[in-house]
Amino acid sequence: MTEQVLIVSGLAPGCGGMDSGCQGWLLAHAMRKHLGWTAQNLSFGTSYLAYPTDWVFEKNVSRATVMEYAKECTYFIFLDSIVDIPGLPLGQFLRPNNHCIIGVGSGLRNTADYVLMDQIKRGLTVVVAPQDETTVTRVIGVPFDFIIVDIEEIEAITKGVEKNDEFTVCHAHTHGGVTKGGEIIEKVMADMPDIRFEEISGMPWRDAIRAKAKCHAIIDDLVLPTYGLNVLEAGILHQHVLSDIGPWCYMTYVDFPFSSVNTLMTHEDVVDTIEDQINALCEFPEMWEHKLDDADAWVRAHHSPEVVSERWKHFINWSKNRC
Repeated sequence: MTEQVLIVSGLAPGCGGMDSGCQGWLLAHAMRKHLGWTAQNLSFGTSYLAYPTDWVFEKNVSRATVMEYAKECTYFIFLDSIVDIPGLPLGQFLRPNNHCIIGVGSGLRNTADYVLMDQIKRGLTVVVAPQDETTVTRVIGVPFDFIIVDIEEIEAITKGVEKNDEFTVCHAHTHGGVTKGGEIIEKVMADMPDIRFEEISGMPWRDAIRAKAKCHAIIDDLVLPTYGLNVLEAGILHQHVLSDIGPWCYMTYVDFPFSSVNTLMTHEDVVDTIEDQINALCEFPEMWEHKLDDADAWVRAHHSPEVVSERWKHFINWSKNRC
């Protein structure tokens, strides 16, 4: 059975109307390409990341067009939050079994208490990434891994790009790095003056991917004990990962291929762990090559557009028939 789906991005507080991680557009594109469905992503702004878009409200699509499309939709997906949109009363089309929220990131973390009350009051369905203990423990979530990695585009962007001759560690933090462990990175950089570090920020996504592809390792989030798009993209870029991935992630996926610097996993100070891992990667690179291949295969098996869109097909069928 074919579906007509509207995926709404950019309503969560603090996201500036943007499609977080391009996940709304990637899902709509995957539904069109791999399921043959009619699907559109609606966002409310763009950013320097220059992600591809479908509809940006009142820039390339009118209220009337959105409402006409929504009237025929069989399912609605909201990234992180559902709020009233002035002049766009989508709420009139929503029923308990025809829409859900997916917890893409900080938007759901910041509003989890309100979302939980919405679940209790009117049966709202919330999809959470099963490895993210910061959200899965705070709402009544349906856990399945919905994050899509744009593997085909990453491969096209990085075709012909080679790693730097000098071992290079990059970090590509959002929000200036402060909330994701910037001070830890600064300490590591000060302790390791012979290692080349590159900060990758403030550039379009395609340029960032090309820059990261030249680096051997990436330091990701050092605050939240989970992982997201940076780590998964690193798998396709054949980068070693240094990130605060907690025990919950390894419990969720026993074959999870990425390493951790989380103190509960290593029983060491995080700075010491990062420095030890960088030294080991530099001194014995051949010992770790197989992990890069394992990570690449794992991301393809779990996060390709084909795989994730198939999960959505089964989930939406369940959601529509649950009540």
